[in-house]
Amino acid sequence: MRGAWKWILLVVAIGVAASGILRIRIDTDVLSVLPADMPEAKGLKAFQEVFSRDEELVVLLQDEGNSGDLQARAQELADRVMASGHASGVRWRPRWQDDPAGLGELFAWLWMNGDPQDVASLADSLSEANARSTLEDSLEDVATALDGSELMLSAHDPFGFLDHPAMRAFFEASEHGGEGFLSEDGRSQLVFIDAPHPVPGYKEAGAWLKQLDEVIQPWAEENKVKVGYTGDPAFEAEIGGAMEGDMSGTATLTSILIGVLFLIMQRRPTLLAGMSVVLALVFLVTAGMAGWIYGDLSIMAAGFAAILLGLVVDYGVLICQEAKLCDHDARAIRGATSKSILWAAATTAAVFFALNLSGMPGISQLGTVVACGVIAGALLMEMLFVPWAARAGAGRPTVEGKRSWIPPRRGAMIGLTAVLAAAGLVLLLRGAPGVEFERSLLRPRDSAAMSTFEGIQKAFPEWGSPALKLVVEGGTDAEVRSRLIEAKRDFDQLAESWPEQVKRVDVPTGWWPSPDRIEANRAPLAKLGADRERLLAVADEVGFSEEGLGLGKMVLEAFPEVTKWPADRMPSGGAVDEILRGTVARRDTGGGRVLGTVELAEPEKLQVADLERLRAAGGEGVMLAGWALLKPAVLPLVQKDVVEVFLPMAGLMLLMLAMVFRNLRDVLAAVATMAVSGLVLLAAMRLAGLQWNFLNIAATPLLLGTGLDYGIHILLSLKRTGGHLRHVWNGTGKAVLFCGASTAIGFGSLAFASIDALASLGKVALLGILISMSVSVFLLPGLRGGRS
Repeated sequence: MRGAWKWILLVVAIGVAASGILRIRIDTDVLSVLPADMPEAKGLKAFQEVFSRDEELVVLLQDEGNSGDLQARAQELADRVMASGHASGVRWRPRWQDDPAGLGELFAWLWMNGDPQDVASLADSLSEANARSTLEDSLEDVATALDGSELMLSAHDPFGFLDHPAMRAFFEASEHGGEGFLSEDGRSQLVFIDAPHPVPGYKEAGAWLKQLDEVIQPWAEENKVKVGYTGDPAFEAEIGGAMEGDMSGTATLTSILIGVLFLIMQRRPTLLAGMSVVLALVFLVTAGMAGWIYGDLSIMAAGFAAILLGLVVDYGVLICQEAKLCDHDARAIRGATSKSILWAAATTAAVFFALNLSGMPGISQLGTVVACGVIAGALLMEMLFVPWAARAGAGRPTVEGKRSWIPPRRGAMIGLTAVLAAAGLVLLLRGAPGVEFERSLLRPRDSAAMSTFEGIQKAFPEWGSPALKLVVEGGTDAEVRSRLIEAKRDFDQLAESWPEQVKRVDVPTGWWPSPDRIEANRAPLAKLGADRERLLAVADEVGFSEEGLGLGKMVLEAFPEVTKWPADRMPSGGAVDEILRGTVARRDTGGGRVLGTVELAEPEKLQVADLERLRAAGGEGVMLAGWALLKPAVLPLVQKDVVEVFLPMAGLMLLMLAMVFRNLRDVLAAVATMAVSGLVLLAAMRLAGLQWNFLNIAATPLLLGTGLDYGIHILLSLKRTGGHLRHVWNGTGKAVLFCGASTAIGFGSLAFASIDALASLGKVALLGILISMSVSVFLLPGLRGGRS
C-alpha cells in the first residue's frame, strides 16, 4: 500500500477537475469573442437584448406557380401552427389589423408628446372655420395615397392625425425595416412565429424548429408552397449544430488517422490504447477546468480540443520513441523525456497564458484553457503513460543502426537559403496576407437560413437596406430624452457634412415622453376631444363613411382620457405593444432604450477613420449597431494585440528559452527556427489565398507553441546525444515528425469544416505545423552543428 495515497489523490484530483464539464455551455454568439466595452459590440448587444426578436422564427412562403391567394394560405398556416401548440403567436399581417385596440390612444399620445407648434397647426385646421375645407381636402387625398399600410390607415384618417412627424418616421422606417408581409408581385409571403417558451441555446432552437417543421412541411406539400426558415433561432440552430458536428466529426476522423499513423510507427496496439486513455483523461480534466473557470465557452475557445490534443499527443509519441533508446526502462525513459516535456509544456503554457493580454475575450479564454490543458497533459503523460510505455512497449527492437535523413550543415545551409529566397520572392511580389472580419465566416457554408434570408431580400428589397441601428439608452427618462436630442442634433449635422455616406437619419425623439411638451399640449388636444361630435358631423356631411371615420373617431375619443394621463405614462396594449416593441423599450422605474436608424451609402467599405467619425457623432449612451461596423472596429484591436500581446509573448518566450537552455546559441537557434517558419507560413498563406480573420489568428500561439516544442525537443536531443544526427533522427527526430504529422492531421480535418472560420483555422494551422516541423527536423540540427 506504500504510495497508494498518491494514486488516490490523483484519482480524486482528476474527478474533481473533470466534474466541471457539466457546467460547460457553448456560446454561439460571435459577440462573446469581442471586448464587452467595444462601442459597436455594446450596440449590437443592446439591440439584440431589447429589439432583436431572438425567439421569433421568420418563415418565407413562395408560390412559385402563382396558383392562388398566398395571404389566405398564410392565414391557414398560422391557424395550423397555433393549433399545434408549438407557438405563442403567429403573425402573417400587421397586428393592428387583427387587434386595433389602443391605436387611438397611441396616436393621441404621440400628438400630446409632439411639438406644440404642430399641435397648434392641427387645432387650427380642425377649428370651426377650417374643419370643412380640411376634411374636403382629406377626402380628395385618399384617392392618391400610397399603397400598403399607409393607404389603409389614411383612408380611415379624415382629420390628419397621421400627418405627424413621429408617424411619418414610423411609416418611413417600416418601408426600410422590412415590416411588409406580402411582396409586390404577390408570390412571396412572410410569416413570423414566436416560440412558446424561451430558447436559450442552439439545441433548444433546433428542437423547436424540428417540431415546427413536422407541422409546416406536410402543409407546404399539400398546398405546393416552398417554405424556408430564417431569423435568430434558425441561424443559432444551424451554427451551433454545424459547429458541434464539425468538432465531433473532425475529432473522430483525427483520432482514426492518428491511431493508424501511430500503429504504423510504434506497432503496438497496447501503446495506442494506453495513450488514448491518457488523452481522454487530459481532455476531461481540461474541459472540466474550463467549466469551473468559465462555464460558458465562446465559439473560439470551443475549439480547444483540437489544439490541446495536437500538442499533448506529441509528448506521448516522444515517450514511445525514446523508450526504444532506453530499453523500455521507466526510470530511464522519464530521465530522457521529463526535462524536454515539462519545459516544452511550461514554455507553451506561458505562450498561451500570455493571450490573456489580448483585447479579444475569445482569444484570452482560448489561451487559458489550452495552457491549463498543456500543463495537465504533460503531468499525466509523465505520471501515467511512462510506466505504461515501459511495460507495453517491452521487446520492441532498438533503432540504433538505422540511417539518418537529417542533412548535415552544408545541406541545411543550402536548404535554408532556398526556403528564404522562395518565401521572400512570394512576399515581395504578392505582399503579405490581408485581414478579413465578416459575420458570414461563422455561418455554415451551405446555410439554408442564409439562403432563405437572401430570398427575402430579393422579394422584399427593404430587408436589404444598409441601414445601421442607432441605440440610445439612459438610466432615467430625462437622461434618455436629453441623449435623444443630442443624438438627433449630432447625426443631422453629420448627414449635412457627409452627404456622400450618410443618406438617412431617423432619431425618434417623439416616441419618448417629454413632460414639457405634454403639459403644453394638454389643453388644445383636450378641446379637440371635447369637439369630437362637431368634427364627426362635419366629416359625415363631407362624405366620409362610418368605416372611413374609424381611426379618426378612435383618436378623438381617446383625447379626453389621454390628456389626463401623468407625464410619465405611455400607451400600451393590443397592437400598441407590437408597434412600440420595435422602437421603444422603457422600464417601469424609468429610463430604457430607444431605437433609431442611420442609413449609410456603403457601410461595407467603412475604414477605421470613417468609424471614428461615426463614433464622434454619438456620445455617452448613444451606440451604432451593425455587423458592417465590426471590421473597422476589430482591425485596431488586432494591431494593438501585435504590440501588447505578441511582443510581451516574445519576451516571455525568450525568458523561458533562456531558462531551458542556459545557452545563447541554442536560444538564438530556437528563435531563428520560429522566425523562418513564420516567414514561410506568410508566403504559403499568400499562395493559398488565405487571409487572417478573428478565428484563424488563434493559430498564431498554436504555431508558436508547437514551434517551441519541436525546437526544444530537437535541441535537447542534440545535447543529450552529443550532436549525433543518427541518434537524433531515430529518436526525437522521428517523434517530432509523427507529432507534426498527427497535429497536422487534426487541424487538416478542420479544413473540411462546414463553417468557413473553422476551415480557415484548420488550413492555417495545417500549413504552419508542417512548415515548423520540417524546419525543426531537417534544418535546425544541421545548422546547430550536428554531426553525421
